[in-house]
Amino acid sequence: MGDVHDRVERVPIEDLIPYANNAKSHPDEQVKKIASSIKNYGWDQPIVVEADDEIIKGHGRRQAAELLGIDEVPVIRRDDLSDAEAKAARIADNKTAESPWDNDLLATELETLPEFDDIELGFDEGAVDDLLNDIASESVEELSEPPLEDKALEDVRILNLYAGIGGNRKLWGDEPDVTSVEYNETIAEAYQDHYPEDTVVVDDAHEYLLEHFDEFDFIWTSPPCPTHSRIRKQTRYEAGQNQSNDLSEIDAVYPDLTLYEEIILLKHYFEGKYCVENVVSYYDPLIEPQKVDRHYFWSNFDIPSTDIDHGERMHDNNPERVEEWIGYDLSGYNFPDDYPKQKVTNNLVHPELGKAILESALDNDL
Repeated sequence: MGDVHDRVERVPIEDLIPYANNAKSHPDEQVKKIASSIKNYGWDQPIVVEADDEIIKGHGRRQAAELLGIDEVPVIRRDDLSDAEAKAARIADNKTAESPWDNDLLATELETLPEFDDIELGFDEGAVDDLLNDIASESVEELSEPPLEDKALEDVRILNLYAGIGGNRKLWGDEPDVTSVEYNETIAEAYQDHYPEDTVVVDDAHEYLLEHFDEFDFIWTSPPCPTHSRIRKQTRYEAGQNQSNDLSEIDAVYPDLTLYEEIILLKHYFEGKYCVENVVSYYDPLIEPQKVDRHYFWSNFDIPSTDIDHGERMHDNNPERVEEWIGYDLSGYNFPDDYPKQKVTNNLVHPELGKAILESALDNDL
């Protein structure tokens, strides 16, 4: 039964006897496709018959040969099979021919054969385009992720830019997958010490955003604020009233438009939730923000108001008092002269506000 039967005869087509109880039908459209295949690529699958020329396998090929006007067809004769074995072989042949496509491989093959029409490939007219469209749609669905509010917290990927020591991140907990970017190594070290499970990148946050924004679900970015600050401008004005004051470090400067570059990028390219934080500016903002406390926010969700008791407020000349209020211990770090501890603490976003904003983005309590 397991022998190879490869002796091929040529038999007149009128001698072949279709099996009367063949359970596999061959509609006209299918016969036309088989005929097209034989015409275009030749005949390389003989019809299999019993000793009396009754067909076991190849009823569709016989009908296609009649359609093409072929007089003789290649045949393999199985005179070794019993009647029961021949019947079983007919059923097995039809059943084992049924199998699903590997859609990715099929799409790759079809896209490399633009010169062949659907019929030549064995499909109905227009079916190849429909199939490719279906495969593309399935691929998009497979790639699609659930909305942020439906994700488990441990599956939420957060990018925290210009992270500082992470005031905004303090109450997010350990479940989210947080990547924080800070260019100052000492500040990045302090951040990592406070949040050892986070990925901390010492790099240019602005460039990192451009290169990696589509890898995250939620992005918080706080671009440099001094050139937008009302306090800086007011300080320069007041210093100008007293000629003994040194204006060398508070000269007039152009506003840093990094802020608006990031707002526009996130608004038009990013598919997740985002929050761009900055100070309330001395000029009318170029893009309308949401204002909460001493912050401007640009985001694609509502920034919540909070009832934070600011006490001495964040802008306190005594950074130790801010540390105590916010809950940080920075006593073991030697911050650089160009970025002293007071500046580090002044740039903190209150943890309660950071928590409320992430909860609003997730539409869920932390």
